[in-house]
Amino acid sequence: MKLDHTYVLPVILALGVHIIAALIFATEWQGSVDRKPPVPVKQQVQATLIDLDSILAMQKQQDDAKKKAQAQKQATAKKKADAKKKADAKKKAEAKKKADAKKKADAKKKADAKKKADAKKKADAKKKADAKKKADAKKKADAKKKADAKEKADAKKKAEAKKQADAKKQAEVKKQADAKKLADKKKADAKKQAEAKKIADAKAKEKAKQQAEAKKKAEAKRLADAKAKAKKQAEEKAADEARRQAEQRLQEQREARAKADAEELSALNEALDSSLAEEIAYQEGVTNAQAVASATAYITDEVRKRWKRPPDARNGMFVEVMIRLVPTGEVVSVEVLSRDATDSLVASVKNAVLKVGRFDKLGELNTQLFEANFRKFRIRFRPEDLRL
Repeated sequence: MKLDHTYVLPVILALGVHIIAALIFATEWQGSVDRKPPVPVKQQVQATLIDLDSILAMQKQQDDAKKKAQAQKQATAKKKADAKKKADAKKKAEAKKKADAKKKADAKKKADAKKKADAKKKADAKKKADAKKKADAKKKADAKKKADAKEKADAKKKAEAKKQADAKKQAEVKKQADAKKLADKKKADAKKQAEAKKIADAKAKEKAKQQAEAKKKAEAKRLADAKAKAKKQAEEKAADEARRQAEQRLQEQREARAKADAEELSALNEALDSSLAEEIAYQEGVTNAQAVASATAYITDEVRKRWKRPPDARNGMFVEVMIRLVPTGEVVSVEVLSRDATDSLVASVKNAVLKVGRFDKLGELNTQLFEANFRKFRIRFRPEDLRL
């Protein structure tokens, strides 16, 4: 067995320490027999004992190291032996595996050779059977071909004879049919020409009649259109004149009302522009009926300014509406209460009120007067300025 040099030096040191410790212990023990040690000697013995414990501990440590080294050496040897055992087992398993594979390959090769031989034997048998079958079929086909050729020749001969007879018969029939067809064609052509002439004469007569009627209708339409156009122009001219006169009269009335309203409004503004005491005195002096009348005239005039007369408006018609307002004078809604007028006149009155949108001067009235008279306000509209 090979000696491990790493453990030589520790072993030598351990032996040396043991020898030194034994000498010291022997010397001290001999001196203690001859004399009684004083107190200090007792302390020296204790120090020596402590050093001995250290040496023993060192010795134990070295022994443990040696045991550990020995155990490690044994473990290494065991590990090496296990590795060799495992390698041998693996090598044996691979050899067995290789032998099994070769055995299996040989068996497969043998089976393939047998299979190939069986297949060749079977193919040869099939080839021989197919050749015999083919020869039998050819022999049978040749016999059938010969029989078919004879039958076909007989049929052809018979058909030729029938064809000649049929051709002769058809030629005779065709000759008779052609003669009849020619006679029928001549007769049909004569009839067709007569019918065509009759139809052409009827069409020419009908066309002449239609042209005459169309000419008559065109002339009547031209006269009617001219008459209608003249009538329409006359009506439009009369309507324009009536509209112009009505608008002139309406304008004059508006100007007169505007002048009167302006004078009244000027007087009212002058009164409002005076001192507060004069304004209060003036308001106290004016009755509620006068204030309501002024506001009513203002509302009526504002609506009239925005009213556009429809063409079918006539004297005697009227439209009574309910106007709902808020204290600022803004229009909330317009409702027709009663009417004796056309739809277009009713729509024109409602549109005029909605176009005003807001009666600004009503916002200057006191709250009680507004709530009592103008929260819901009735107005009856009569287009009396329209001239019939």
